Amino acid sequence: MKKRFIIIIIAVLVAAAASVVVIYRETIFPSNDPAKEISANEHTTDTMPDEENPAFCLPPEVTPENPRSKVLGESETVIFNNNILETSLAKDSIPPIENPIYTSIEEADLVFEDWDRMFVYEASDGVYVYPQRIMVWHEIVNDTIDGLPISVTYCPLTSSVIAYTGDDGLHTDNTYGTSGNLLNSNLVMYDRNADSRIPQILGVGVSGELNGFALNTKPIHWAQWSDVVNTYKEAFVLSTETGFNRDYNRDPYGTYLPYDKWSYYQIGEPNFPLMRDNDGTFTDVKLVVGVKSENDIIALDPELAANEGVVNFSVGETKAVAIFDNNLMTVRVFIANSYGENLTLSLEDGELTDQNSKVWSEKGISEQGDYLEPMTHFDVFWFAWHAYYPDTQIIA
Repeated sequence: MKKRFIIIIIAVLVAAAASVVVIYRETIFPSNDPAKEISANEHTTDTMPDEENPAFCLPPEVTPENPRSKVLGESETVIFNNNILETSLAKDSIPPIENPIYTSIEEADLVFEDWDRMFVYEASDGVYVYPQRIMVWHEIVNDTIDGLPISVTYCPLTSSVIAYTGDDGLHTDNTYGTSGNLLNSNLVMYDRNADSRIPQILGVGVSGELNGFALNTKPIHWAQWSDVVNTYKEAFVLSTETGFNRDYNRDPYGTYLPYDKWSYYQIGEPNFPLMRDNDGTFTDVKLVVGVKSENDIIALDPELAANEGVVNFSVGETKAVAIFDNNLMTVRVFIANSYGENLTLSLEDGELTDQNSKVWSEKGISEQGDYLEPMTHFDVFWFAWHAYYPDTQIIA
């Protein structure tokens, strides 16, 4: 009798604990209840007119019959393709998110800590925020934003996040998956239209139909959750309700906290073969801002931009400017040209002005509504950038 009584008490306690877990989950993690979901088609946030938004720029119309020019020849792409590391992972075994659900800043604030890292994509129909500790388990989110196919891609091994459009040089509607393979310790994607291999940092097909064609990019920036909350009144925040059973409270590589001295992101080194080893200019996991034009490559030290506020430089024959955004604590890079005139920007008394005394914002928008065109740029670990581009120019 006593034994039965004890068993009953244990059962009651277990049931009570399970109820607490359910209540906690429903409170902290948004459910798939449609009433709690935000549809990007039904709600807009922090919008700005297209002509004022540097992220909104329709790609040139391309088709298989009217392709863009290739940026690499086969003699170049074959070298990259031959160095791809075939792993035991199957395609999409790191599963991309195909139908993302978004939640509000208020709901997401119950889930994320101030120090959590986010990837911020500013579009005409709102601001989209992708939490790093969700992306580490999926690496790609395929979505349609501003009417364009957008793929947010993230490689934790190289700390690189890049937003690619569906414009791959041959098509305008492509989406991307994870191949399971690596090049220079970096994610190798494949495209869904032609199954070509595309190293994420390179952004160029190295096999198949897309061999030699470059993907089109859009700006996307790192930020801490606290800065996101303070900067945007509203945003679409990727929900933990992804349809996959993943522990989004755990990052297998560590954290970005400064005092997490054992984190891969703090003291890591490449664990997979590289085409070129680190030349010692920076430590392996030193973050640089990789900047690309069609023929020229730059590695910019973000600490320089943070200290100076603005850095004017050239990428080949293209005049460029890097502006440090104090709201998101990130670097934005633009072509420094407006209506055919090259610009030199300076920071005086907290105001960003050009040589004509025109005032610009950190988003590359002038008081008159002119805007600067963003260049392809993204944060990346030095070892990976150097492995792809050993001849890169360095601005530090």
